[in-house]
Amino acid sequence: MVKSLMAEINNKRQRRVQRLKRLIVIMLIMVFVIPVTISVVLAVQLHGLGKQVSELQTEIASMQIQLEEQKVNAADSQELTEEEASADVQTLENQNVWSEPSRTTPADSGIHKVYLTFDDGPSANTDQILDILDEYGVKATFFVVGKEGYNDQYRRIVEEGHTLGMHSYSHVYRDIYESVEAYGQDLEKLHTYLYELTGVDSRIVRLPGGSSNTVSKDKIQDIIAYLGQQGMTYYDWNVSSGDAASGYVSAQQIADNVLNHVSEHHTSIVLMHDASGKNTTVEALPIILEKILESDNMVLLPITEDTVPIQHVQAQ
Repeated sequence: MVKSLMAEINNKRQRRVQRLKRLIVIMLIMVFVIPVTISVVLAVQLHGLGKQVSELQTEIASMQIQLEEQKVNAADSQELTEEEASADVQTLENQNVWSEPSRTTPADSGIHKVYLTFDDGPSANTDQILDILDEYGVKATFFVVGKEGYNDQYRRIVEEGHTLGMHSYSHVYRDIYESVEAYGQDLEKLHTYLYELTGVDSRIVRLPGGSSNTVSKDKIQDIIAYLGQQGMTYYDWNVSSGDAASGYVSAQQIADNVLNHVSEHHTSIVLMHDASGKNTTVEALPIILEKILESDNMVLLPITEDTVPIQHVQAQ
C-alpha cells in the first residue's frame, strides 16, 4: 500500500515536472520567436517607409528646383505671361501685316536679309546665346528690359557688336500703357539706365507686345507720335519663332517656325525671346544659324538706325 502511494506521488511529480518543462519551452519560444517575428515585421515596414521617405525627398528636391526656376523666371520676365496670353490674338491681328512684301530690298535682288531679335533679356540664357552667336560669327539685336545683376551681359551685348535696343524698363503692361506719359517715363528710365551702363544712346525700340498689342489700344498712335518726337524708331516683326507660347515648344519646332518663313520675305525680322525659361530657344539657335548660313541668298544682320522698320501699326 505504501509502495502504491509512493508510486502515485512520483507519477504526479513527474507530470508536474513535464508540465513545467513544457511551460518553460513555451516561454522560451515566446521570449525568442515573438521578438524575432516582430523585428522582421518592423524591418519590412521600415524598409517600406524608407522607400516612401526617399521618394518624398526626391519629390521635395524636384519641387524646390521648380520653385527656384519659377523665381528666376519671374525675375527675368516680370510680365511675360501677359505677352504669352495675347500671343495668339497678336498672331491673328498681324497675319496680313506679316505677309506684306518688305521694302528694304529691291524687288530684283535675290538676297534675303534676316534680322534675329531677342526680347526680354538679359537672363540666365544671355551668355549662352552670345556664345552661340560668337561661334557662328553672327550679330543680332537685343531688345532688353531693366534688370539688376546683369551688368556684364548688357555690356557684353555691346562689346561683341550686337545692337542694344529698348523694350521697356518694367515690362508691366498695365503700367506702361496706362498713358503716353507713363510709357515715356518707363522708356526714359531704361534709356538712362542703358546709357549710364554701356554708353549707348539707343534709338531703337520694340513696344511690349508689338505696336499691334491689345493692351495699349487707343493710345498707340499717341505713343508712336511720342517715339517720333524722341527720334526713336520702333521695330515689330514679320516672322515669329513661336517661343512665346505658354506651353512647351521644342527646339525643332522653333527652328521650323523661323526657317519655314524667312524665305517668304526679302527682309525678315525674327521675334525670339531671351529668358531663363526659354531653353529650347537656345537649343534652336544653332539649327537656325547653320541653315541660314548654308544658304547662298540669305544674310544675317543686326538692326541699325538705317534698317527700314517692319511695323504692324504705322503712324497716321
